[in-house]
Amino acid sequence: MDLANSMSTHILKSRGDNTVSKYYGSFRRWERFINTEGGSAIPAQPVHVALYLTSLIDKNCSVSVIQSAIYGIKWAHSIRGMNDPTDNHYIKHLLESCKRQNSVPVVRKDIVTSEQIVSLCEKYGSSNDILVLRDLSMIVLSFSGFLRFQEVSNLRCKDLSFHENFMSLFLVKSKTDQYRQGSKVLINEGRTTGCPIRILKRYISAANVDLKSGEFLFKPAYRSKGKCCLIKKNKPISYTRARETILARLKEVCGDANLGLHSMRAGGASMAARSAVNDRCWKRHGRWRGEKSKDGYVEDTIEKRLEKKKNYTIFFSST
Repeated sequence: MDLANSMSTHILKSRGDNTVSKYYGSFRRWERFINTEGGSAIPAQPVHVALYLTSLIDKNCSVSVIQSAIYGIKWAHSIRGMNDPTDNHYIKHLLESCKRQNSVPVVRKDIVTSEQIVSLCEKYGSSNDILVLRDLSMIVLSFSGFLRFQEVSNLRCKDLSFHENFMSLFLVKSKTDQYRQGSKVLINEGRTTGCPIRILKRYISAANVDLKSGEFLFKPAYRSKGKCCLIKKNKPISYTRARETILARLKEVCGDANLGLHSMRAGGASMAARSAVNDRCWKRHGRWRGEKSKDGYVEDTIEKRLEKKKNYTIFFSST
């Protein structure tokens, strides 16, 4: 019995925790639906799954909801070694139907530019407030290192190392590093007030961070008697709180731009792409596995987009 329980645990860990949680939630919703209708959730009949998807489409559910339902049912059958009821023409046609009927335009977040970050850092150039320096550090690291929020929040003090003209971040895990091999991100020293190394050193000094410790680098903070301190408990800043504080800080220089925590990663990637950085190094720096995902982060300037058209105009013009 112990081995059977252990095997089940290992099988569940074949996917990431967040993925398993999402799949399980989707499967539970399917289970509640089919139980109400008097059917079986597992093994499921393809026609019953098709009827379930039909009910979701009739409720104007988005494509992502339909896909989550399919993946959740597929996953639940897969880990039990059962036939996949979603591998059916009904299911495929219903998914395509949903894409045509219920899809909505994608509203991409705006990117943050280097000029905006420098302007923000200049605004707080003389500040020693831990809360301010923590937010600025997360912003400049996300921008210069093309970091996702999870990569920033999981940074521990010992993952940093400073060298003569650059710094190194060791990412223990990331979205594209499923087997936890880890990766190093190198960030050059800058010449402006927005230099990541300069900002980070100010934060480390103000917060008395021990670079040899295994504590999280960016933790929640509190104010007491007019003084700001990091909490003593070793836990990272939450996504909700980081998003609230970072976006509020960026709004000071970005105005009414539609921003998200990915705006820094996309902004850094776009700036590097416009600067003609070596493509292989650029891709490695952003930890992208494919060309499609890499290109999705880059926002080209109008000048860059017209550059190729100028060549076409020259080629087709008469002499």
